[in-house]
Amino acid sequence: MTTIQNLIRENMIRAYEKLSILSQVYTFVQTERTQRFESDIPYGLFNSVFTYTRSVEVDPVEEMKSIASLYHERGQKLAWLTYSHEQDDVINQALAANNFNQVGTISGMALSLEKWTSELPDIPGLEVRAIRAPQEIEQYRKVILEGFNVPEQMADIFCKVFVDGPNQDTTTVQHYVAYMNGEPVTTITTFTEGEVTGIYNIATLESCRSRGFARTALAHVLRDVQEKGAKLAVIHATSMGLSVYPKVGFKEEMTINIFAG
Repeated sequence: MTTIQNLIRENMIRAYEKLSILSQVYTFVQTERTQRFESDIPYGLFNSVFTYTRSVEVDPVEEMKSIASLYHERGQKLAWLTYSHEQDDVINQALAANNFNQVGTISGMALSLEKWTSELPDIPGLEVRAIRAPQEIEQYRKVILEGFNVPEQMADIFCKVFVDGPNQDTTTVQHYVAYMNGEPVTTITTFTEGEVTGIYNIATLESCRSRGFARTALAHVLRDVQEKGAKLAVIHATSMGLSVYPKVGFKEEMTINIFAG
């Protein structure tokens, strides 16, 4: 049975898999018991295990050590994700035995769009547009780099994966920019598979924060994907987003635990 928690996780995995194909920067690897990403870039989610199904016939401590060695031999740390709706003490013990330490959490949130309507008021002067034109992509790039405070040495790779790569696929990925009085202030990207839309890359210029731009732009994007047939919206929120997304209607459904080793 497919649960909301699994839909949240599946959209994240499929989105990163799609980005790997479009950007050719990192590789999605699926084996009998894992779904993982690997690259030569020192960026957490590009070197990570998203799912792991243990076997009673294999020692998880040794198997985890073997998987981690694939990354360590290339000089990369490995991120390992676990999920609150299917915690496994054996896996947690194997992580500890292999010196994986928890370094963060992400909240998996969801919103049914079947009867959803936004109660947020419009912000005068704020316009949200789906973008494809080169000039608009450049505006998107500028906002997301500043909004996420991406280091200069990572900017080109970051944009290749999260900006330029997605722009090649108009069937599943769509960038949006919110403009305040004609000036770009907020970015959002959607990834849609079937009736599920994932919301990604929500970034606002630091000088424009705490003015409601992100949540108002998000409501606009949700109406857009709703009209296109999406039944469920999912989002993977940092602590900053937890104060914003419930105001649009999202509810926290799960916690994604991130370990590094």
